[in-house]
Amino acid sequence: MIAFLRGTLFEFNEESIIIDVNGRGYEVFTHSRSLAALPAQGSEIFLYTFLQVLDNEFKLYGFLSRPELALFRLLMGVSGIGARAALNILSIMDPEQFYYAIAGGDEKSLTKIPGIGKKTAQRLCFELREKISKPLVETTGQEAGEHIMADVLEALETLGYSRMEVLPVVMELRDAGQLQNNNVEQIIKQVLKNQAMRMKK
Repeated sequence: MIAFLRGTLFEFNEESIIIDVNGRGYEVFTHSRSLAALPAQGSEIFLYTFLQVLDNEFKLYGFLSRPELALFRLLMGVSGIGARAALNILSIMDPEQFYYAIAGGDEKSLTKIPGIGKKTAQRLCFELREKISKPLVETTGQEAGEHIMADVLEALETLGYSRMEVLPVVMELRDAGQLQNNNVEQIIKQVLKNQAMRMKK
């Protein structure tokens, strides 16, 4: 197993890079956000890697951080999700954004990712929600809080806010136990107040 590569960035194209490691070139496939963050050609580079063994070839996938590698591994375990779809997801969302989308059942945001249709988005939410949601959103009064959270998010979307934009703020309020008063209007006001404070930082 090749756990990581450290070498010189030799060249790159739209879907992969070649790393020179002691005179040996390794082609490593990655996502567009990683490609956009690459150092200058000839610079040292370090990637966490995942080796995929296929019938006729080996493919190496590389990531700039451990969380991205962990998400890639998680996605590869979902039925119907291959390496290309996993890279498409990582091209659009970082791990935190993806986890929040799954925790909030945000199929709409997922379907904006190339190659992810409605059924695939539903499958991702269904198969990963238990693995991802509990550590992110579990609090006292969880069942009631989930209903309030859904109502708040729906209302904020009606006001023109994207779910991805406000979900982290709503999650913070839920973790603080502030979604249990059942007053959607008050919660929305608090979300908007906290969101404004975030933007000033």
